[in-house]
Amino acid sequence: MHIDTHAQRITAIIVVRNGERFLADALQSIVRQTRPPDEVLLIDGQSTDRTAEIARSFPGVRYLLQEDLGIANARNLAIAAATGEFIAFLDADDYWTTDKLAVQMAHMLEHPTLMYTTTWLTHFYDADCPPRPGYRPESFEQGIEGRFPGTMLARRAVFEQVGPFNPAFSLAFEVDWFARAQDAGIPSAVIETVLLRKRIHAQNTSMQRERYRQEWFAVMRQSLLRKRSHSSVRLGNGAP
Repeated sequence: MHIDTHAQRITAIIVVRNGERFLADALQSIVRQTRPPDEVLLIDGQSTDRTAEIARSFPGVRYLLQEDLGIANARNLAIAAATGEFIAFLDADDYWTTDKLAVQMAHMLEHPTLMYTTTWLTHFYDADCPPRPGYRPESFEQGIEGRFPGTMLARRAVFEQVGPFNPAFSLAFEVDWFARAQDAGIPSAVIETVLLRKRIHAQNTSMQRERYRQEWFAVMRQSLLRKRSHSSVRLGNGAP
């Protein structure tokens, strides 16, 4: 059966702040998609470098200046501004494989109950970044599952069901969103194909390990409370 992957619109979203070093690579990976997005939104978090100039050098990129700060706020701004029925995110220091959108769109159209899919990813070191501890060797080789916005293709409606990214978390807002989606039983799937290349460099926000660890524990506590609440509701209704 032939699946028309152009039947519905895709909005590709890049959130960036002072990303002149890697931004062109990320935008090129969007331009080179075998199933191009129908809209490209770039949210600039008040950059002071050449980010705006680079963004505007790519035809068709819709540039929006973020009035506040924070990646979660920027993603929420982009979701509100998007016109596509499907939404895909790309960090400005990473890039997609050329078939990323085509593979995921075909899978989601074949499985219309899915609200979002994620994929596998591989890591790679920036030329000026020394090796860092804590990364699994297979993440540089055959790839690993990646529950990150950069691997996700989502129906826009899922953000009405799950809610926006929570700006109360400066680093773990992505973990929080996926935890809320899972706790809500949102239908999703993992495509076991590497479709994202994730760069490790000196300025990665994930390198703020202690702050991230604290926020991660807060997310897990909230998830546990939600599960207990749902369990209490089921028991109160006499469910087995």
